[in-house]
Amino acid sequence: MKSVCVFSHKSFIPPTSGHNITLYNRFVELVEEGYTLDFYIFGQENASFNYDGIDVHTCPLSKLVRLLLFNKFFVSTMRRARSVEAHLVLSSLDPKLASSAREKIKACDLVLVEHIWSSPFPILYARLFKKPLVLIDHNAETVLSRRFLREAHQVTKFVLFLRFAYTFLLEKLSCMMASLVIVSSENDKALLNGSLRVPVEKTKVIPPSIDTSIMKNDQTLGLRLRDKLGISEEALVVCFLGDLTTVPNYMSAEYIAKEMAPRVLGRLAEAYFLIIGKHDEPLALPEDNRVIFTGEVSDLIPFLSAADICIVPLTLGSGVKLKLLTYLAFGKPVISTTIGMEGINAGKEVIVCELYDFEREIWKLASDRDLRLKLGSMGRRLAEEVYDKRSVAKRLASILNEVAS
Repeated sequence: MKSVCVFSHKSFIPPTSGHNITLYNRFVELVEEGYTLDFYIFGQENASFNYDGIDVHTCPLSKLVRLLLFNKFFVSTMRRARSVEAHLVLSSLDPKLASSAREKIKACDLVLVEHIWSSPFPILYARLFKKPLVLIDHNAETVLSRRFLREAHQVTKFVLFLRFAYTFLLEKLSCMMASLVIVSSENDKALLNGSLRVPVEKTKVIPPSIDTSIMKNDQTLGLRLRDKLGISEEALVVCFLGDLTTVPNYMSAEYIAKEMAPRVLGRLAEAYFLIIGKHDEPLALPEDNRVIFTGEVSDLIPFLSAADICIVPLTLGSGVKLKLLTYLAFGKPVISTTIGMEGINAGKEVIVCELYDFEREIWKLASDRDLRLKLGSMGRRLAEEVYDKRSVAKRLASILNEVAS
């Protein structure tokens, strides 16, 4: 039985959003494959507990880092730069998490770093104790930071340039020092090679996974939720799912509420929009009760079962978007931008178009139930065959066995 020390800048608890579901599926399946996992994450206090077979350890941020990250000037500057998650980015400067795991790292078979934002000090300890280290780079972060910089207004350009420079150096160093780099798609593999010259032979592709045995359409739960929300069985429901504390998802939700929904609802009287996801700030919604913002939900199944069409109107981002895989698993027709589709091995299963064409595609699907069912069936099949968590976890376990042997 191999033991693994895992480090991450974000928790996987509760497993209700894209990032959390990805980590949870990965860890649970690795435990079933015979691994013992010690998962380290920043928290409010020092604590250890077991979550579905995973030993979770929390550690508070250092006082100096807390002072830097949570002062009003820093927070307001990040918000103006539309980089509200930057405090997580800079948590990589804190050595406390890795030092708290020193003895575990010394005794383990493998160190696994989930994302570059927790990488520098776990990497140093892994090198110190001569442990193999695998970096899972969820996004090509340097590419994403460059995209943010290109979209920046003049006032915020300097802040985002500093973020880009920091991200470039951190990702370059992390990939260089890792024994192996795992990415979510062939697209990310090519981006890392092109932007950071990460050797392709050092990079393996393991897509994010989804539990298709659980994440599937339940008509009864969907109808029950519609009744609770006052939505008739005949009405068309368009759904967007995303963690609104991240800038790309917030921008998408804002566009839906202010631009897309009013145009669609002006033409379709029997239609609703569901916007699902946690937030730090309330989203300004139009005065129309047919746009429903749910906040974070504990169970996605009723909400996605209630949907007729699911959308991914992202204009910023990188990496594979788990929301799209979730939509496919539920057998829903999906409309996405090319950014939303990055890294997904899909063709006719998804309607891909420019943002300004979303309304046209929604109107088209609204009047063609057979097409909705056909697309949904094709998408479900793809999710089962390519992205189910069991087959993905076996591939990951095989790779980790090779690295740790």
